Amino acid sequence: MTMQMRAQRLAMAAYSCVDHIGGGIDGVDPKRYGAIVHRLPGMILQHGLAQSSGFLLAKGTAEHLRVLDDLCRVLREAGVTKADNGVALHHGFITADLTDTMALTRHALDAAAWLKRYVQGVLRITATGDTASEERRNHESD
Repeated sequence: MTMQMRAQRLAMAAYSCVDHIGGGIDGVDPKRYGAIVHRLPGMILQHGLAQSSGFLLAKGTAEHLRVLDDLCRVLREAGVTKADNGVALHHGFITADLTDTMALTRHALDAAAWLKRYVQGVLRITATGDTASEERRNHESD
């Protein structure tokens, strides 16, 4: 039962984050944000949580930082972390012991998957950063 409740909290928080991005707030380009979110689960799997969050920090664009902050918000609202922002979340990742790192990675992958689902469903942004209708038009013209 607890797992279902955590999944619900993850889903609600992720939806709220992505729905907010749809308005193009804070200088965040929804298409660039969506393309980054699409890559996030694979990035975490391939490079690990600490390196992936460090990459987002190092890039430093509004979209990269927003993805990290949104990941933090989703994990915080699911009760996984108490970090206030992406920088604090990254610090938690790099200082965690092995057991905590494994648990954090599992939760971060769940959160990233929810963000990706809502980028696809709410923003209708594909992995290339195009909207679904733009991608259809591009395929029709080929």
